Amino acid sequence: MLEFPPNIVPNGAIASIVDRGGVQRGASALRVDRLGNHYRIAMTLPPLDDEDGARVVVSRLIRAKRKGLRVPYPLLSVDQSGCGTGVVVDGAGQTGGSIRVRGLPPYAIVREGFWFSIESSSGQHYLHNVGADAAAGIDGRATLSVDDTMLRRAFADGARVHLVRPMIEGLIDGSEQDWELAVDHNTRIEFTIEEAA
Repeated sequence: MLEFPPNIVPNGAIASIVDRGGVQRGASALRVDRLGNHYRIAMTLPPLDDEDGARVVVSRLIRAKRKGLRVPYPLLSVDQSGCGTGVVVDGAGQTGGSIRVRGLPPYAIVREGFWFSIESSSGQHYLHNVGADAAAGIDGRATLSVDDTMLRRAFADGARVHLVRPMIEGLIDGSEQDWELAVDHNTRIEFTIEEAA
């Protein structure tokens, strides 16, 4: 899995959820949910006027078509740092629409709409959106709603939960990749990443 250099951050993004469920219509409409919902983000990078930086980004995007790419989810001005960096999964084998975590600061509140990724034992990140406010107890434990996509795998006890810098990881979407080579030496790059799981 490839990553960009730390100084490369998107200046625009369009995020979407890939919904594997659907609506069955007949005499009435019935929502049919299926496992497999995940996220896709189309990102644009600011014009890269640093020739070395642009060269590295293009090289990694070319290879990410085969190997995959991991990038931070753009939080913009939302500050999730109050949740701490030592958050982990609290108990193995969890399934469904919520996950128990530990390692939050005492009484920290994980707000509805916060983003986080869970890192599996193989290092793969799974992006989630918190569905309801969750307050940690004095012991730093809380239960987070993940009914946006449901848990897509059973994580090991102690698997890292990234709230301060959540990541989206997956495949570069589309049959071709483009980058603009301009006479002003500003390389403009757009790409779409879709979670692989």
